[in-house]
Amino acid sequence: MASAGLGAPARSPAMAGESTPHAQTTVAEDRATAAWLCAIPCSLLVLGAAVLLGPSLGRLLTPPLSGYTFTPDAARTVRPEPTEHARFLIALSLPLLISLVTALSPRWLPRLPRRVVQADVVRGVQLLFGALLAACYVRQTQLRFGRLYTHDDSVLHARYFTLPTLLCAAALAGGVVLVVRRERLRTAATKLLRDSRMRSLAALAIAVALTAIWLLHAVQSDATIANAPRDFRYHLAFPLDEAFAVLNGLTPLVDFTAQYGSLWPFPAALTMAVFGKSTLVFSLFICTLTGVALLAIYGVLRRVARSPLAALLLYVPFLATSFFFIGGERVNRESVGTFYGTLPLRYAGPYVLAFLTARQLDRGVSSAGTYALFLASGLTVLNNADFGIAALAATVAALAWSNAGRARPPLLKLALAAAGGLATAFALVSLLTLLRTGSLPQLGNLVDFARLFTVAGFAMLPMPGLLAMHLVVYLTYVAAIVLATVRALRGAGDRLLTGMLAWAGVFGLGSGGYYVAGSHPDALKFLLGGWALALALLTVAVVRQLADHPARRISIAALAVLFGFGVTACSVAQFPAPWSQIDRFGTPYTPTEESDNGAHPLVPATDAATRRFVATLADGPHRFVYKRGAPVALLLTTGHRIADAYGLRDVSPYTGMESLGTEQRMERVLDALERAGGNTVILPDPVDVGMFKVLERRGFRLVTHHGLRSYDPRIPHGDAVILLWPYHYVIKWVDTRHLHPRALG
Repeated sequence: MASAGLGAPARSPAMAGESTPHAQTTVAEDRATAAWLCAIPCSLLVLGAAVLLGPSLGRLLTPPLSGYTFTPDAARTVRPEPTEHARFLIALSLPLLISLVTALSPRWLPRLPRRVVQADVVRGVQLLFGALLAACYVRQTQLRFGRLYTHDDSVLHARYFTLPTLLCAAALAGGVVLVVRRERLRTAATKLLRDSRMRSLAALAIAVALTAIWLLHAVQSDATIANAPRDFRYHLAFPLDEAFAVLNGLTPLVDFTAQYGSLWPFPAALTMAVFGKSTLVFSLFICTLTGVALLAIYGVLRRVARSPLAALLLYVPFLATSFFFIGGERVNRESVGTFYGTLPLRYAGPYVLAFLTARQLDRGVSSAGTYALFLASGLTVLNNADFGIAALAATVAALAWSNAGRARPPLLKLALAAAGGLATAFALVSLLTLLRTGSLPQLGNLVDFARLFTVAGFAMLPMPGLLAMHLVVYLTYVAAIVLATVRALRGAGDRLLTGMLAWAGVFGLGSGGYYVAGSHPDALKFLLGGWALALALLTVAVVRQLADHPARRISIAALAVLFGFGVTACSVAQFPAPWSQIDRFGTPYTPTEESDNGAHPLVPATDAATRRFVATLADGPHRFVYKRGAPVALLLTTGHRIADAYGLRDVSPYTGMESLGTEQRMERVLDALERAGGNTVILPDPVDVGMFKVLERRGFRLVTHHGLRSYDPRIPHGDAVILLWPYHYVIKWVDTRHLHPRALG
């Protein structure tokens, strides 16, 4: 049987009706056969455990929520899902269970009746899984998402792939099979895919050019952002403000909690300090980081495919799927690439780590390489624990799977090198925080938002049933891990492919928790890039298997992989025309129905009245004084940028009110303000009035034209607000217990 191990077992004499001891041994040792035979029992076992044990395990794993007192507005979106999360954890065991049973197959496979260990039985199992995948592809075109997902009476029709896309994917899969099975076409393709220096340089240049062109739609300036879709503007504000928080003197992991990346704001802030504190500079930094991360995957595919053209053919579908279209127009569009918090702030570290892992496997495992690899792993985890831990686990899996069945490396030496790399990563981050604040990193900040969402249930959404696109993605990752196991157990020669299959599968399953937590249909699009990577690696295995045995009947599993790869290739149709993206930068602001933030939504107002209202601290009940660098709490989504523009120091450890949600978080903001010697809080209006209770409990009063007043919901407070882009209106609260702040002393 071919080393790919995806298809039905080779037709041995025993399967043809000839009973010989040698044939019986050949079948018994076929790990792929064992994997397919145990797939259904293992799947049913995991499914049953998830259904029966999910509720009790969810209750067991959910800690007390006494630390979360949600405000009334925030409480409307609190929907804890402990059962769903527990079932996801149980589902993660499926590939490991199949792998374990497959590894033990020499003990049980020979005991099975001969009629069970046959190619037709394996094809029947594959047919069942193929039918399941087909049902999922059909179901994903029919799903409708109502008020729970849209927050109004509208219904969201979320189809990831249309019927023409699926038909096109089937045609592409058939084309690959035709090329591989026809000797003349296969010979021509082999010649075309040969490696050479010129072809390597040309393929790399094309990959860089395509990546740069695709990134154009994600580049924004303070002017062009006004024409961008509203969701783009909204989500841009958070990572932008994280960079401004660093410029404002705060330090993630110590006195500031970043929602997306705790380390990337530092180089972003440095870039802006050198080239200018503008949206354009920040956007260019983000897009450059995205390009480097995606090209790192090209480097992975280049090493795995051993051919520059083959790597390019694998990379382009991955690239297109990584920028999957979400909404908006063709020119002013939303895609995965415009949600900076995901790509690159979550993905950049793991993708670079994938490249370093592939290089380590290709060169051979060494202590020095392991140290560098785990140094990068530690930095990835410290940047974003959600995807970082998944990437770390994937790296460990790649090393383990690629070395299975070979001469055992010096494990103690490698373990010490790995521990040293992780320790160095923590030491480097600790040095950074010590130099800036005199404090060590507070690792609890890494999971602060994860606890708020997954544990407390803030903004959680249920998955839309079992049969849907997310099951296709899940089974793809399971297939990658199981195939890596089969290859490792059979001693397949290409250990790099084996290791990277394990890496893609483990990382995909680990990062899948992002979708399980908040199962909005758009959230799954953020994970399709990782799915495309797994399919690209599986395609390499399938094509090599078909090329080695062109006369053998192609398996249903191989067709499913090629079909999935064809689906990702169809995303190329979403290619953004470069000339239209270039023209976009010269397009003036055009009002639309959703243009609610004006032509320059991220530029703070500069008129004297607004500046005085925002930038002055109370120095008594009626006197307000401006002092450059004075501490305030600007609880606006771009509060740290406004503080920078006004010469203030925003001490809020969060990016605005929408990052709070609980009374405890507001208390943390007020504690930081008091420690800094300030007494002034700026809030957007309207705002969650539940926060007013916390302010009044701490002695704060609302600033009006008639002096400081207690908030009374029965009395309009229009005289307490002032216009400030991009929030329309803001209000000001002052700490009456500290009317003479230390900051003015």
